[in-house]
Amino acid sequence: MSTKSEIDRLGDRLRSEKLSEADLRELDNYRREFAPAYDHVIALLKNVAKIEPSGRPAKSTPAIVEKLRRQSIRLTQMQDIAGCRIVVSDVLEQD
Repeated sequence: MSTKSEIDRLGDRLRSEKLSEADLRELDNYRREFAPAYDHVIALLKNVAKIEPSGRPAKSTPAIVEKLRRQSIRLTQMQDIAGCRIVVSDVLEQD
């Protein structure tokens, strides 16, 4: 696991035009750190709430790089690296 400052430096490097293989591997490792939390949330939604979520275990590498390039955000501030979506029929069910 990398430190927060190491991850943010990786984000700064990913903003550059030339992406190195080492940085792409490091980003892939960082993305994988979110898998246990994602799996836990998916299991709760399926087993406890009986809801079938959709989504992706981790934002794609090109999507992360593009977001870093178009926004002034640090990699550690990016809140949607992993996520899932649930579709419900109305606001009452949502709540």
